[in-house]
Amino acid sequence: MKYTFLTMLLSVLLLSCSNKKQQELPSDIEKETQNRIELGYHLGTVIGIIDKDGTRYYGFGQMSLTDRLKPDRNSIFEIASVTKTFTTALVADLELSGEIEINTSIEQYMSVFKHISAKSKRTITLEDLINHTSGLPRNPTNTTTDDSNRYQDYSVDDLNEYLSNFTIEDSTKNYLYSNLAYLVLENAIESKMGTSYESLMQERILEVLDMNDTHFVVPNEMRDRLVTPFRTGQHVDELDMGEFPASGGLKTTAKDMLRFLAAQLGLYSTTLDKALKLTQVERFSNNEETLGLAWGIMKREESGKTIHYHKGGSNGFVSFAGFNLEDQIGVVVLINGHRWFSDIGFKILDPTYPLTKAE
Repeated sequence: MKYTFLTMLLSVLLLSCSNKKQQELPSDIEKETQNRIELGYHLGTVIGIIDKDGTRYYGFGQMSLTDRLKPDRNSIFEIASVTKTFTTALVADLELSGEIEINTSIEQYMSVFKHISAKSKRTITLEDLINHTSGLPRNPTNTTTDDSNRYQDYSVDDLNEYLSNFTIEDSTKNYLYSNLAYLVLENAIESKMGTSYESLMQERILEVLDMNDTHFVVPNEMRDRLVTPFRTGQHVDELDMGEFPASGGLKTTAKDMLRFLAAQLGLYSTTLDKALKLTQVERFSNNEETLGLAWGIMKREESGKTIHYHKGGSNGFVSFAGFNLEDQIGVVVLINGHRWFSDIGFKILDPTYPLTKAE
C-alpha cells in the first residue's frame, strides 16, 4: 500500500510548504515557546502543523546542552504516552479483522483476571483498559523503582504476581489513569496473537503509514538525530520501557507524527482508515473526561470546536498530538524538557484557548 498513488499524493502535500514562503507562527505562541526555553523548562522544541495549506515545522532551542543545533522535523523525540494512540489503532485494527474483541472480558486473554472479577463483582474489558476505566491503579507497586524507568526490568511474571493479589475496590466504572492497564492490554494482545506487540505495531501500523523514523529502539545509524532528554537544567536517562512499551515507548519525529495525524484526518487513505475512525468515536464521558479509544475529546464551549488529543510525558520529554476533524488541522508539539507544553498545541488548534505565560 505504501507506494500507492494516494500515498504519493500525501507526500506531495507534506512537501508542499517547501515550495512556498514559510508561514509564521502566531507571535504569542512563538514568544512563549522561546520564553520557556530561556526559563530552563525546555531545551528544544519542534512544532508541526498540517492543514489546508500543507505542512510546516518550527524549531526552537537546541538538541542537547552540548549540541546547539536546532531540532527540526527529522529530530527524534520520545513521545511517551502519546504511544497509547498507536496502541489503540492496533487494537482497533485487530477488532475490525475479527482477531480481538474490544468489549470482551479480559479473562478470555489473561486467566489471572478470573479471581479479580470474582472479588470485584465487575467485568473488565479491553475497552476499560484502553480508557482507564478498569479500576487498575496508575502503576503497580512491585517495581524496583518509582521513576520513568520503573518497567525496564519488569517481567510478565512480575505483572501476574501483582495482579494475582489485587482487588478492585470500586465495582462501578470510573476514570482512573492507568499505565498498568496498558501493560495488561499489551500482554493480552500478545497472548491472543502469539507474537510480540512490537512486531504487530511495526507490521500493521508503522509500515502501513510509512512511518520509517518511528521506533521503540532507535537504530544506531539514526541516533545522531535523537534529541537528548532534559530536565531541571541537566541531561537525564532515556526512557526504557523494557518488555512493556505499549503505554509509552515510541520515539519519533515531527514529520512522522504529521503522517499519523494526516491519516487521522483522512487526508490520505490506507487499510487503517476504518480503524483510525473507530478510535475517534466517543466511548466514555464524565464531568472531567470525554474519550474515544485513548484519544481525549475536548468540546470547546468558547469556540464550538472539537479537539481530539493526547499528551505524553517522560522524565526528559513532553509531547502533544491533536487534531480537529471539522477544520482539518493537526498539530504536534515535541519538547525535551518538562511542564508547560499542551497549551501550545491547544492554542494552535483553537485560538480561543488560553496560553499560559510560564514564570
